[in-house]
Amino acid sequence: MSDEPKKTAGQPEGTELEYVFDKVPDSARKSIGSILVILTGYTISLSCFVTGATVGFRMPFRDAVLACAVGNFMLIVVATFLGMIACDTGLSTSVLSRKSLGARSSGILSLLLVISSVNWIAVNADTFSNLIISNFSWWPVPVGITSVLVVALWAQSAIRGVKGLEFVSWLGVPCALLLTVVCAVAIGNRVGYGTVFQYTPSEEPLSFAAASTSFVGAWVFGCIVSPDVCRYAKKKSHVALGAPIAVAIGLFGLQVIGIMTAQATGENGFVPATAALGLGILVFVCAIFCVWTTQDNNIYTSSLALQNVLKDTPLEGKVKHSTLAVITAVAAAAFAAVGATKYLLPVVQTLSVLLPPIPALIIAEYYFIKKSKDGKAINWVTILAWAAGTIVGYICLQKAFLVPAIVSMAVTFVLYIVLSKALDSTLNKDI
Repeated sequence: MSDEPKKTAGQPEGTELEYVFDKVPDSARKSIGSILVILTGYTISLSCFVTGATVGFRMPFRDAVLACAVGNFMLIVVATFLGMIACDTGLSTSVLSRKSLGARSSGILSLLLVISSVNWIAVNADTFSNLIISNFSWWPVPVGITSVLVVALWAQSAIRGVKGLEFVSWLGVPCALLLTVVCAVAIGNRVGYGTVFQYTPSEEPLSFAAASTSFVGAWVFGCIVSPDVCRYAKKKSHVALGAPIAVAIGLFGLQVIGIMTAQATGENGFVPATAALGLGILVFVCAIFCVWTTQDNNIYTSSLALQNVLKDTPLEGKVKHSTLAVITAVAAAAFAAVGATKYLLPVVQTLSVLLPPIPALIIAEYYFIKKSKDGKAINWVTILAWAAGTIVGYICLQKAFLVPAIVSMAVTFVLYIVLSKALDSTLNKDI
């Protein structure tokens, strides 16, 4: 079967549906500068600071940074390979997943992507709203309602598609760099780096497995959906350069600053920690665009994933991108209103077990199996490999063995190739 994407009769193309089921044409491809700034803008987020601060509060500095480095190295590998596949095919994550999962069972992944999007939008909205309350005592609106308002703001660029993402990213990336530098300088001036380097957690330390899994879980979702942006790249070399730089700046850089901020102040949350450093107002100003660049991407990705869920329904995946973006924003606002941040680590660790098998499946299918399953409703070979990888990842997490997400991905990758070679001719003989 051909790997060329199928077009639905009468389906509009271009920005109305954001090429959701079609290969992005050459005329719509972006320069390396645009791809780099969108990817970097996507990675920078308050949740990076929050995750770093949460882990840093419960680990010595060296251990926390090492766990952060290991987790982010995996993310670079995943984002780069998936991004290059997307550049070559011009397809989004949801459509690429149909080639390994099958047309209908890819809806399972799409639903996970929607849930992940809603979770991260809500966590960031909750964090940002608390930042507003902590810095402006006169602010009259409760945290829950404030969260709803900020989600509505982020949706404004998301509903305008990739052009809206690019515009906001050009504003957000410089703000993230400024925020990182200012926090580092403030820590050195106010408490000294020695306090950070010699930090000893007052609570029971996190295991290396749990910490590295938290860092992977903090952006494994972003890696998996990197094709949604990278499909607009003109060359695979642009992705190979852009993805590592984006992760190094937006993830590793911000997470390490989160670690240092928590350890310098002894505060368990990023908002009170930056306030203790006297950076509340500056953090707030920079955070406006830092958080916006990520959450509009999440809304955008959720819209594409929802479209894939609707593909095999009477709606046939023809709902306008802007409509689905609004639906995502409403769901995220509701979750944020009930305090999404308190569920951060359990949700992150759960996603870090469920999601890592997905890039393994897509990469294995593209490079090794090369037999698209988008003409089949369910690829049971994929389901078996995915289930096995998830179970192994969960066991590793419970036993604090190595880096669970990496083990899960490796097991899924090998199993999918082996099972496909052994069972494709039987289970997928009609393809």
